[in-house]
Amino acid sequence: MIFSVVTVLRLSRPVHHYSRQVRHQGWLSGVFAGDTPASDESFAKWRGAAIQTATTFMSGGTWIQIEHPLSIYLAWRHDRPVRLVLSVPMWPTAGGSLGQVAAGTYNPYYRQLASSLVNDGRADTIIRLGWEFNTPFFRWQVKTPAEARQYAKGWQQAVRSMRSVTGQHFHFVWNPDLSDQGINPALAYPGSPYVDEIGLDVYDRSVSPGQSATKRWEGLVHQRFGLQWQARFAAAHGKSIAFPEWGLVHDPGSATAGEDDPDFIHRMHDWFASHHTAFEDYFNGPPDAGASFSITGSDFPKAARAYRQLFGGKAS
Repeated sequence: MIFSVVTVLRLSRPVHHYSRQVRHQGWLSGVFAGDTPASDESFAKWRGAAIQTATTFMSGGTWIQIEHPLSIYLAWRHDRPVRLVLSVPMWPTAGGSLGQVAAGTYNPYYRQLASSLVNDGRADTIIRLGWEFNTPFFRWQVKTPAEARQYAKGWQQAVRSMRSVTGQHFHFVWNPDLSDQGINPALAYPGSPYVDEIGLDVYDRSVSPGQSATKRWEGLVHQRFGLQWQARFAAAHGKSIAFPEWGLVHDPGSATAGEDDPDFIHRMHDWFASHHTAFEDYFNGPPDAGASFSITGSDFPKAARAYRQLFGGKAS
């Protein structure tokens, strides 16, 4: 059974930034803080413990930017101890389709990306291919069972291509969003041989306006394709779980945002500890569509204290 102990042994690597380490039950803890090591270092100092993983996003305007991720190399070349969780587009904004991914049209590009990462010393990168495919936010959105089959086949093509490169030991995290857009994410599952972790992006929002922190959490756990669904799906396939994005939400224009919610921080920490969690990265990103997520700012003072206590090496 490929659960947390095996996964952590395969994922773990030394971290040299700070002497104080997060006292976790075995998962790797990190952040998305703006695509640069400097911002991640600042976050690590703020919380009082080194980060071990860092979610980052590729420039994906053209295939050349995906094949040769120069911006990733330039930003991260001196920061080897941190393991990258690299969000890889299925195809660039210049054009493409699920059908072409499934047909293997893009396999040479995926192989070149793998070679670039290996040559850059990033052979252990966690590949987050075609993330949040069950939302309308990305061009690889899956809306129908037929598209889900294409997505799964395309994922297989990409993974086989990247694994064919000598020297790689990538992990591939299959990563829907915690949301219900009408399509069952499981229809797009490419099969256990092609996946290392089952990911989920989780934000402190409720489905219905004005819910208490407890009701909001119960919704995140029990809603269709929520946290409980992820845990059960992963267990059924012998996989650990992962959270490439998770965070608080401040949104004055919405009645569903959790706002300054320390209970959410405590409950997420407990969820990580009580399940087979491989890694989690807090989304300390910039505001988006009126909402903000930065726990290091001024929007979440109570939750920030809870986070620093639990994730800053001070937990009992």
